[in-house]
Parts: sequence; C-alpha cells; structure tokens
Amino acid sequence: MSIPLSRSFLKSLQTTRSIKNSFGEIFEISCRHQPSTHSCSCHLKIYWNLLTDLVGVPAEEVSSIVRRARDEFIFMATAGYPLWVSSDSNAFHPETLNYGEYLRMSQRGIPAPFFQSEASRDTATIRASPITIVQTLMEVDQWLHIFCSMVTNAQILEVLSPGEEESYKERKQVMSAELVLTTPYVPAREAQFVRYSHQQLDGSWIVVDVSVDELRQFHRPSTRSVCRKRPSGCLIRDMQNGSSLVTWVENVDVREKEDEMHAILKPFVESSFAFGASRWISTLQRQAERFIYSTGINISPSDAPISPEGRRSLTMTANKMVVSFCNDICNSTYHHWTSSNKTRLKTMEVKTNKRRGDPGKPPGLHRTAGCTVELISSHNRVFDYLRDIQNRPQWERMSSGSLVQALANITIGPDPRNCISVLAMSNHKEILLLQECCTDATGSYVIFAPITPDVFQSMLYGVDQDIPLMPFGFSILPNVSGSTLDGTLLTMVFQITVKNVSSKQAVEVVTQIVKEALQKIIEAVN
Repeated sequence: MSIPLSRSFLKSLQTTRSIKNSFGEIFEISCRHQPSTHSCSCHLKIYWNLLTDLVGVPAEEVSSIVRRARDEFIFMATAGYPLWVSSDSNAFHPETLNYGEYLRMSQRGIPAPFFQSEASRDTATIRASPITIVQTLMEVDQWLHIFCSMVTNAQILEVLSPGEEESYKERKQVMSAELVLTTPYVPAREAQFVRYSHQQLDGSWIVVDVSVDELRQFHRPSTRSVCRKRPSGCLIRDMQNGSSLVTWVENVDVREKEDEMHAILKPFVESSFAFGASRWISTLQRQAERFIYSTGINISPSDAPISPEGRRSLTMTANKMVVSFCNDICNSTYHHWTSSNKTRLKTMEVKTNKRRGDPGKPPGLHRTAGCTVELISSHNRVFDYLRDIQNRPQWERMSSGSLVQALANITIGPDPRNCISVLAMSNHKEILLLQECCTDATGSYVIFAPITPDVFQSMLYGVDQDIPLMPFGFSILPNVSGSTLDGTLLTMVFQITVKNVSSKQAVEVVTQIVKEALQKIIEAVN
C-alpha cells in the first residue's frame, strides 16, 4: 500500500532528489509539494500482504476486473478487421474502432450517461528495449518526465501487487493523473485507474490501464473533466536489435467540462486525436530518439563540436526547460487561468494566471499569459517559420532590430529540425537564449528560456547548475477536425517575474506581448 503524506507535511519538505530515468537521463524531482510541479507523487510506500480497498472497490473485484481487462486489451491490440477499420487516406486516424463490433464483444457495454467514447490504435518502432518502456510506464516519476506534454499531477495511490522482485511481472498499482493538452483552453481530464504490467509466455510485455472508479458506491462527482479508461495500454514486442515494436490502444469514456473549452479547440478534442494513441506513441518514440542523440550515440554532421559532458549538460538543462514549459501551458487543477483581454476577435482572447515560489523558477510572483489561435497554414510551415532564427526579429520584441546567431547546436533526432540551440542577439550581449525545437506528425514545439553567457560557458564544460529558468514559446498542433486537416492550432505562452510594477500592470504587459507576437506571426504565415 502507498500512503500519501498530508499536504501540510509535504509543504514543509524542502529537499530535492535526483532520479535516473529509464532512458538514462538524470533529472531532479522536488519533494516539496507545489501545485505547479509534476512531483505530486511524494508518498511513503508500504507493501502489505493483504490488498486494501483504497479505490472503494473490494480487492477481489479489482483483481477480477484486471484479468478481464487484460484479455480484452490483448484482443484489441491484436485484432484486425472488423474491429478496427484502417484509413489509407488519413494518416492522423490510421485505425478507427468499429463500435458496433466492440460493444458486441466487450463486457463493459455502452458509456454511462453524459460520457462520450474515444478509441484509437497506432503502432510504431521505439528505439528502446521492452523492459525500458515498461519501467517508464510503471514508475510514476519517469512517466511524468517522458510524457510531460500529456500528463501532470500523477501519483501512485496504492500498490496492489508489487510483482516479482526486481521486475515488473504481475505488478498492479492504483494511479491517478490529469491528462492535459498543451493549451490553456482545454481543461485537464482527471483519471483514476489500475495499471497492470505482465510478461506473456512469448516474451512480449503488456501494460494495461482500466478504471474502476465508476463502481465506487460513494463516488463524489468531479467538477473537472473526467476520463474513465476502458482496457487501454500497449503491447510491446522485442525486435532483438535494441528496439521494440509497440502497439498502443487508447480506449476511454470522457465527460468534458465544456464551459472551459474554447470553440476552436472543441472539434480538435472531439476528433479523438488530441488524447489519442498516435500522440502517446509519437511522444514515446521522440523521447527515445532524443536520448540516443543527446548522449552522442548518434551525432549529426551539423552539430557544433561540443564535449560529451557539455552535450549532456545542455540537454539536461533544455529538458528541465521543456518540462517546466509544458507544466506552465496546460490547464490543470493547480492552474487558475482567467481571461485578461477580450476583443472582437475571439481567437485573440488571452488568458493569464499567477503563481509564486515555483521550483526551478526565479523567486517572486510570476505572471503567465497564453493564447491559442487558428491558422490556415500547415503545422510544418508554422514550425519551420518559428524555429528559423532569422525570422525571430519579425515577431519578438527583444530581438527586434538585432542580428540573431546560433552559438551552439545539438541535433536530438533523425529529423535535423529536432535540435537544441543557444542563441545570441547582437543588441543584448548580457542575455542568451536556450532553445529547443521538436516536431513529429502529431505536433511540434519551439521553447526558449533566457540564460547568461557565464551559465552557457559552464554548461559547455559539463558543469551542472540548478539555474532558474523562465521558459516561453509555442505549442504547434495540426488542426485535425474529424477526418480532415485544417491548418494549425498555435498556442503561445509568455511569462515574466513581477518586479517594481503592480500585478495589473504585469498582466497588461504579458497580454500585450502575446497579442503582438501572435498578430505578426499570423500575418507572416497566413
């Protein structure tokens, strides 16, 4: 059993622990319970011989549900037509679930009232071993780290069965999480489920999620969007070359809190692409590639000559920046976004929030502004425009009238556009910009954070510094609406530390910066 510590006690903790994730990267998780961090999993784990009913369902019934979920998941991961219908014309929806066929074979039946069903399946080759992928999914800190753009506030509530010693065979654990999209305009989906890992007789692995919360007798309805998982997860086959063939199934019932969702995001979410299998498996694939390239196992000819230690330090700092940015941009329980500027152009409505004392950020009060706009240009064109440092003076105040050049560049994927750079501006000698650009078929991001030249030089020598980062940048999503591709959903987030100005003035400043930048980008790419 895992006993969560009281919130008041967690707030008193100030320590930081280093964790090595399954891809070999070392990152820090603060044990201080802060609303804005991903590290809400600080708890004592005590394994009992007897199962408890923390989820409000008898242990025997939970075990029975897990067994049935395992069998259903295996069938869904391996079955073809008529359960799954392939689409050759739409790469964003490669396989569509035939609900009539599914309901005929499923033991769960139709969704509860006010819930909608979403289901998708995708398969990809991941450059990681099966046990590495299983570890990533079963260890909550690693899951949060790898899927920072899709998950926040996750924790293990209870370990029902720890499995065999030093392995993940037959492990069952109760988890809770918020599933997020990288925009302030889509509320997080709260989910509570049992996660089960199992190695099959043929050597392949499965990791299965299934919700049991709808069976609780005294379940209090959430005020947030709720996600109930039908048997979902991944089937992982060893390809005997250091890689794995992964089939991901995402099958959920969802009750959305629609009054918090912007009209331009609603078709995207309802398409089942926003939280679907393709985004999960593409994220895993990209993170595995990132590790391989960032460690120097693969090096692009265009990379700057940087020592392995310097390469490691740069990629670790950039990763902290990306995790912080993804946490800042989402609409989770601990983010209270409010509209700061409404104009006749509803697509330019800016939302803001304020937070104080976030770990990893400069001390003081922070004001964050975010806005999502709809563009007619393709997501690749928007990404290429934003990552091009020569275009930066066209849309950013700081770079206006300045010559921007890259002092360092590290490729972090087979696509050379996936890279980490350090940028210098001719009119700001005292400030450099750490930049990470990443893209795949399901979305892209371009993220920056100011650093000093001294910090950059220290990183080149491999010195790890716990420097405060204030990231800002863009999330770029292909605007998938049903079965069509309609341009791009571009979200910009900018934030400042409030100093020597009122909170109202700070809101006005960040709101204006976001509006000006987005208007210039719209004019350039549309």
